[in-house]
Order: sequence, then structure tokens, then C-alpha cells
Amino acid sequence: MARPGVLTNGPKTGRYKILTEPSQWRNGIISRADVAQFLVRQIDDQAYLRKAPVLVN
Repeated sequence: MARPGVLTNGPKTGRYKILTEPSQWRNGIISRADVAQFLVRQIDDQAYLRKAPVLVN
């Protein structure tokens, strides 16, 4: 599970922040393409398995 910020239709940048601690969480924007990239990477990586990071640019 991932918690994206405000979603945009912008291009994939590959430059986004993965915030795991509630004290780090903030609002931000992120493209749908970047969220998709993160989710696909987690199929093999699983670094955030059983976590729900916030994704922002």
C-alpha cells in the first residue's frame, strides 16, 4: 500500500520522496506515473512490505 500525495497527470520523473515515519508526512504532489513506478518496483524489492509510505515530489 502506498499513500500518494495529490495526483497529477505529469510525466514520470523518478524523483520522489518515500516518507515512512508519520513525523515526516506532509502534503505534496506526485504524478500517477511516479506512483506506478514505485508500485511496480515493490513487486521485486518489497522494501516497504507491510508499510504504507507517503509518496510526494
